[in-house]
Amino acid sequence: MHAFAIDAFGQTPQLQDLPVPEPGPGQVQIKVRAAAVNPIDWKLAAGALAPPGVDFPFPYTLGFDVAGQVSAAGEGAPFEVGQEVFGMRRPGAAAGHPHGSYAEYMTASADSVALAVRPDGLDPASAAALAMTGGTALALTRWLDLAEGEVLLVVGATGGVGSYVLQLAAARGVHVIAVAAGEDHDYARALGAAEVIDYRTSDVADAVRATHPDGIDAVLDLVDSRDIVTEKIAPLVREGGRLATTVFAADPDALAERGVRAVNFNYQATDQDMAELAHLAGSGALKIAETTTFPLTAMDEAYTASTSGHVRGKLVITTD
Repeated sequence: MHAFAIDAFGQTPQLQDLPVPEPGPGQVQIKVRAAAVNPIDWKLAAGALAPPGVDFPFPYTLGFDVAGQVSAAGEGAPFEVGQEVFGMRRPGAAAGHPHGSYAEYMTASADSVALAVRPDGLDPASAAALAMTGGTALALTRWLDLAEGEVLLVVGATGGVGSYVLQLAAARGVHVIAVAAGEDHDYARALGAAEVIDYRTSDVADAVRATHPDGIDAVLDLVDSRDIVTEKIAPLVREGGRLATTVFAADPDALAERGVRAVNFNYQATDQDMAELAHLAGSGALKIAETTTFPLTAMDEAYTASTSGHVRGKLVITTD
């Protein structure tokens, strides 16, 4: 089968011809229909996520988000052959599970992949675009504990996670300020942003203070460095507010000293989150982020686009 894999950390991933992985007890084999591209993939390829002293099995197929059909099942597997499923590999299980979703087939077990049945009406590419970023958005929205009438600043609002947080927060009656490039402002508004700030032409902190001089209730920063978060973004949050970052740019202890709850957020995927996403998307309550698709044979193009750091919505590869 074709698989986008590495033979060592630091190597540029390449499309390889690898054996089809067979399911063992408690595992299913998934015929991959679509897989989303995430920054965690190229960080893992560089070796940044490898725990010290842990031997990764090579060749290692990249890819976390998946949508596909169960094509074989081992004894005690949680899904049946023929079922359409979607979900994501659990990052904590990556070391022992070399079969990622950038391939024609992968294997999954309950402890290595969070899965749910793909609902009718949700195509494979859309389902693949939902799992990791949608699950992260769900968990972040819960942690931020947003209430109607509160003000939330989202930095990096039109990427994968931001596209879903905008919707989930707006559905709670939150006043959302989206920070994004000017060409993405209409997209942000369509997803629920009440205000938009172009980071290329405006100082974000000054713009927020101009309209919210008494401070804001919460911040989600998906892109900035620790220096920027500490010096520019965190001071916008009023006492009693919350700040979350997915790029480990917060100093929770320092912020706690002035009454701000903060977290460097690391999403742990659950089957329950995947099921909730299936319900929200299947019912139309959650729109799928704008999706750009590539065939698996053009995986290198999608991978390069992801590493640019300027993606609107989601990048997805398909195997059909």
